[in-house]
Amino acid sequence: MVLFDFLFISIFINFVMWHFEFRRRNKFPVILLFHQIETKWRPGVGWNYVKQFEAFMYYLKKHNYNILPVTVLLEKNHTYSGKDVIITFDDGYEDIYEYVLPIMKRYGFPFAIFPIVDFIGKYNDWDFVVGPKTKHLSEKQLKILAKNKLVTIGSHSLNHLDLKRVSGEIAEREINESKRELEGILGKSVEIFSYPFGKYNEKVRRTVIRSGYKMALSYYKGNKKCDMFAIPRTGVYAIDSIFDFAVKLHRYVPVLSWYEDLKGRTINLLSDLACSNKRKNEIC
Repeated sequence: MVLFDFLFISIFINFVMWHFEFRRRNKFPVILLFHQIETKWRPGVGWNYVKQFEAFMYYLKKHNYNILPVTVLLEKNHTYSGKDVIITFDDGYEDIYEYVLPIMKRYGFPFAIFPIVDFIGKYNDWDFVVGPKTKHLSEKQLKILAKNKLVTIGSHSLNHLDLKRVSGEIAEREINESKRELEGILGKSVEIFSYPFGKYNEKVRRTVIRSGYKMALSYYKGNKKCDMFAIPRTGVYAIDSIFDFAVKLHRYVPVLSWYEDLKGRTINLLSDLACSNKRKNEIC
C-alpha cells in the first residue's frame, strides 16, 4: 500500500511539473508547420496528402479555431486564446501555389511561407530524397503569392544548412543575403526568419537580430522567456491522423502531448542528420 501511494504521488508530482513546464514554454499560440503537400505517396513523413491537409483545415473551421496571420506575433501585449492558431510552410514548394492557396482561399485562412532563397524555381537537391525530387516555388509564383492578403513571406536561408554547424561567416551570409535577395524579388520588406531544421544557438540568434529581422521561428525548442527570436512550432506529418492533429492543437493533454512533441523532435533530428551527412562538404 505504501509503495502504491508513493508511486501515485510520484506520478502526480511529475505530471504537475511537466504540465506547468510545458505551459511555461508555450506563451505563443499554436503555430503549425507544414512542408510538402502531395497528391501521391512519397518516401518519408515530412509531407501531407492534399486531402489530408484539407481535412485538417476543415477540422479547424468546424471547431471554430481562429487562424491568425504570423505577423500578429509582432503586436506587443497581444493575448491569445486556446483557439488561436497560426499556419506556416517551410521550404516553399510549388505545391503551395497549386494546392494550398486554393484551399486557404476557400476557408479564408492566412498562412506564411518560408522559401529557401537559392532554390527558388529549382528542385530540392539540398534535401536527402528517396524517389522523385520536388520543385520549389518560382519567382513568378512568389510574387503572385506576395500580393495576396492571406500570405506572409519570410526567409528560410539561402541553402537550408544547419546554421549551428557552419562557420559564422557562412551563417551570416545565409541569414543576411537571403533577406536581401528575397526583398529584391518581392519588392517588400522581409521581417521574419525561419531557422533551417529549427536549429539555432545564441550566435546564430544574434546574427538574425543584427540582420534586421523582427522575429524568428524555430521548431520544438521553445524559449522559456517568450523569445521573439526562438518561437516554437509544431510539425504536422503524413503519419498524423485527425486525432493526432487535435492533440497538437490542445498541447496540454497528458502523455499524448509529450508523445507528439517527442515524435516531432525525432523526425526533425533524423531529417537534419540525413541532410547534413549528404552535404557535409558544405559544412565548415
